Amino acid sequence: MRRILLVAFLLCCLFGNTGVCAATVPELLQRLRTQPADTARVRLLNEVCYALHDNEPTRALPYGEEGVALARRLNHPPGLLGGLLNLASCYANLADGPHALQLQQEALLLARQLRSNDGLVRGYTGMGGIYHERNDTAAALRNYQRALAYAYRPDVQPRTQLMLFGNLGNLYFYLQRRQEGLLFTRRALQLARRTGDQAGESLYLADMGSFYMQMNQLETAEGLLRQAVSIVEPLENNRFKAGHLELLATVLLLRNQLAEADTLTHRALRLARRIQYKERVLDAYNLLAEINVSRRDFEQAYEWQTRYRDLNDTLNSRSRVQTLTALQTRYETADKEHQIKRLTERESVMQQRNRALWVAIAALLLGLGGMGYLYTKLRRSRTELADNHRALEEVTKELRQLAASKDRLYAIVAHDLRGPVTSFAGVTELIDFYLKQGDEEGLRRLPSLVRQSAYQLNHLLDNLLNWAVNQTGELAFRPERLLVQELYHEATHLYANAAEAKQITLHTTCPPQLAVWADTHMTQTILRNLVGNALKFTPPGGTITLMAELRDTGTVALCVQDTGAGMAPTQIATLFSPEGTASPLRGPRSGTGLGLLLCRAFVNRQGGTLSIESAPGQGTTVCVLLPAARREQA
Repeated sequence: MRRILLVAFLLCCLFGNTGVCAATVPELLQRLRTQPADTARVRLLNEVCYALHDNEPTRALPYGEEGVALARRLNHPPGLLGGLLNLASCYANLADGPHALQLQQEALLLARQLRSNDGLVRGYTGMGGIYHERNDTAAALRNYQRALAYAYRPDVQPRTQLMLFGNLGNLYFYLQRRQEGLLFTRRALQLARRTGDQAGESLYLADMGSFYMQMNQLETAEGLLRQAVSIVEPLENNRFKAGHLELLATVLLLRNQLAEADTLTHRALRLARRIQYKERVLDAYNLLAEINVSRRDFEQAYEWQTRYRDLNDTLNSRSRVQTLTALQTRYETADKEHQIKRLTERESVMQQRNRALWVAIAALLLGLGGMGYLYTKLRRSRTELADNHRALEEVTKELRQLAASKDRLYAIVAHDLRGPVTSFAGVTELIDFYLKQGDEEGLRRLPSLVRQSAYQLNHLLDNLLNWAVNQTGELAFRPERLLVQELYHEATHLYANAAEAKQITLHTTCPPQLAVWADTHMTQTILRNLVGNALKFTPPGGTITLMAELRDTGTVALCVQDTGAGMAPTQIATLFSPEGTASPLRGPRSGTGLGLLLCRAFVNRQGGTLSIESAPGQGTTVCVLLPAARREQA
């Protein structure tokens, strides 16, 4: 059963060959007979190697080796890049992984020199496939991710993207990261549909079907595989058709629909025998044995298992022969390259004699080269001087901004500390006055005045401390999942006494499970400032409402609405201007704006936005948008 489950991955490796039909190989060979040793011949040799590298890798090797050698002699980098990639695939299919990796690494270096994004993606994908087959999943994933970094660049071919997405989906599923596996397989399926590749569409539907089969979602797997079979039916691609039928039969076997599973497996067996696809014949024997075991027909099951064992031994022997043939071809090619190297060395000796004639000319040109070098150094020095000047201007600008920020902070401290300190001084005078008058009722009112002044002073100092830490960059941002209901409860509980003293009603409206992805300290500071401002500017008998809702943009709106005097548009614009806190505000919403400035800094730090809606006589609503927390972030 496990061998059948690997069909999707094997087909994905074969998929790179769907662009060249096997029927075109004789035509390519016919053209090769009359093609001289030029770049066009390199291209033909690469096409033949590519057409054969999956189904007949041993036969493809001589053409690939000749193409690479000819491209080296002609100094034809594009042809050499394609030849190296095709030849690496041949050796990978023949289980010579180390040599295939060497060829892939050489291809990657060449692709970087040519700035070929398609070559980089093919190279990294090929290396990832080799490591995956060797069960080195960490190295496979690392190479696939490198390929993914270039996969969306303009010159990358859709066929290359399909190979990467399909292989990456299979690897993620092998690593039990099923959501990512399904994501990349669906991405490959969409690309196949967009490019009109029906064979690819059927392949990735079958891949998804095998994934759902492994997750034991057999009904979904059966639907996907039936769709894959219906798409591949009119196509003349018996390799895919046989594989899809065996996968569907496997699902039907698991669902105990033995009659249809037997019919589909025999059909796949006939197709595989017709095209000499021995691996699919082997899988069919194994599947038929399991079907007959389920029927409790052990005699027939034993017969199919015997056929499976005999064919498996034959295939293993054939694989060893192919590997030995590949090694022989590789060393024969190396010997030919050694002969070419010796001839090249002889030619280089002759060229050295000719070079002596050019020594005198080189001496004359040396003086001109020195002058050119000095001129280049002078231009480089000017460029470096201009860069240093720009850097100095940027540092000067930052220093000016820092000085302006400090001046703003000093103005804030001077203004807001004056109010609470003056209140304390007034309280001492009232104490002296009430004592002289013997007014006990007046003395009983003094504690509430002291508490209010102390609270204002403490709130200001808290804001100043947070602002200073934020400006120095030492305040760490540690987001986590926070329930909005708990944040609102904490804010209303903190200001309950102050609201009761002013006879102001606090309301909260929030879904019970609504949560944000934010920093606890920053979010609590934002809500404390917004609620504190609302209390400050709402007259006695008013109402303050804390509302929250989930937006379609994946954000949560935290809003504080009051029934105060409101603000004019010019006053709101002043609050949002960069110099909005340079001097204290006057009017219905008096204050320095430090609390709002701190709120804006903390909201921006968390990737959110802050807005104010207000009009004179209609109250004020301040809304903060923060990212919503997903369930997996719980």
